[in-house]
Amino acid sequence: MAETHSRLVELLIRIRFPLLLTVAGMAALVGLAIMAPRGPDDALVVSGPMSLLPPLAAILAAIVWRRVIPALAFGVLAGAVMVQGGNPATGLVTAASFVGGAAVSVDNLYMFAFTLSLMGMVGVILRNGGVDGAVALIARFAKGRRSTQGVVAGMGAAVFFDDYANAVVVGTSSRPLTDRARISREKLAYIVDSTAAPIASLAIVSTWIGIEIRYLDEQIGFLGQFANTGYGVFLQLIPYRFYCIFALMGVAIIAWSGRDFGPMLKAERRAWHQGQPARPDARIPTTKAFQRLRPKEGVAPRALFGLMPILVTLTMIFVLFFLQGSAILGADQVSPFSLTSWRDCFCAVPNSTQLLMYSGMTGSLTALVLSIASFRLSVVEALGAWLVGARSVVPALALLILAIALRKATDGDHLKTAEYVVALLTDVSPYAIPVAVFFTAVFISFSTGTSWGTMGILLPVAVPAAFYASQTANDPLILLITAGAVLDGAVFGDHCSPISDTTLLSSIGSWCDLMDHVKTQLPYALMAMTAAALGGYVLLLTTSIPLWSLYLGGFLAMALFVRLVGRHPNA
Repeated sequence: MAETHSRLVELLIRIRFPLLLTVAGMAALVGLAIMAPRGPDDALVVSGPMSLLPPLAAILAAIVWRRVIPALAFGVLAGAVMVQGGNPATGLVTAASFVGGAAVSVDNLYMFAFTLSLMGMVGVILRNGGVDGAVALIARFAKGRRSTQGVVAGMGAAVFFDDYANAVVVGTSSRPLTDRARISREKLAYIVDSTAAPIASLAIVSTWIGIEIRYLDEQIGFLGQFANTGYGVFLQLIPYRFYCIFALMGVAIIAWSGRDFGPMLKAERRAWHQGQPARPDARIPTTKAFQRLRPKEGVAPRALFGLMPILVTLTMIFVLFFLQGSAILGADQVSPFSLTSWRDCFCAVPNSTQLLMYSGMTGSLTALVLSIASFRLSVVEALGAWLVGARSVVPALALLILAIALRKATDGDHLKTAEYVVALLTDVSPYAIPVAVFFTAVFISFSTGTSWGTMGILLPVAVPAAFYASQTANDPLILLITAGAVLDGAVFGDHCSPISDTTLLSSIGSWCDLMDHVKTQLPYALMAMTAAALGGYVLLLTTSIPLWSLYLGGFLAMALFVRLVGRHPNA
């Protein structure tokens, strides 16, 4: 009897606890909504702490369930139930309207088409051996330990268009090189992971760009002083993406110095002295998605088939944005030889997602035609590879739809979440907001394992708060840096959290134990995070230090830290 009772308790904890917690949470939300203050015509008005419940419910559900899409759906439903005064039936209808409105928005459809076409192109060039060919060009420069680490980082920079492809392709292609140089799998996974999400997040053409600019487009009412479109704001943010840039600097410092510290030093000493790239009892994770991203058997790697579609996509983007921008600004006001003109054109185009869609579709068509015309893939194989690539990003698009729906639920006439956060921060120094937002994004992304979900939850709250803070301080830089802090804090969790898909794929591609990868990478990520927090979010706003000297000082500080704390593994 006691054994049966023990098993029931274990089953309740392992299976039923999340469900019971969800039901209890929804019941509490219904009760709070019923007791919430009412305005004229019995309309629900929530602008106090209760307005934070839907996004908090989404965050907590993601932590409990370890599934972000159901968690965001729960947050949307919670917000809709509160909007409807605690009525679950009408709340469900309202939640469906929020989701449906986000799914059929014209701008969102353009962004979906761009992201699907770009990932479809990635699937084709992975399958036809084009990406492996481009990686092989760089691999020829791997000679010793330092140069091999630099080559792996260079491969990560070359596969800038998608973090999934980066993690799998670079990890797999680099394993023989790092094993030959007696570099640990943990070091390989760190370099792969730290040049996957940070580079994809910064690249002007990647599977991230459509998601990021759509989130920024949602806040263009506050960010419009910098550019008319989310793409223009994204370009303005690049110099202020401190964590991503310092993380890439950290990779370069570690590779060039040949020094390591923390758990990574132990792993590197094992690889050097014992000739064991991986821990003997390491558990290598696997996934079916990894197998679908491999090149076709018997196809020789050729860089042309990977580089040409990407170059066509980039060329189309620059041509279309320049033509559209010059038509808006006036042909006599722009010049193709002026960087300022190019920036103005990118910032002035109102339909950026539409132009991105045209560019992505052109790149997809180029990849398909090259693969079929060269007989590397049949028509069926090429279309199948395109569908596999496009299908891999569908969950991310679902996540985006739910994040936009959550913003609609919390940003209406009833749930005034942003207004409450703004009021809450009235007594906080405006210059403290960016660093506080950065660490909040770090916490959410690390806890949930998703960067895009963190952006969708936090941007609608952080941007309005930073907007009014920047007006109070008469310093627009506060708003710009805060928007960048959300994106950067989200990236930190995406490539450091043990429940992140990018972290998992980096471990799979590198044949490294997942938890070994997490614990060896984390000290290096914290080093970059500290440089970003102190330099970008504190010193830049509180002093008159130029941006270039901030990056130079941060680079030198990290290099000095590695020099003092790090040790050569072959010593």
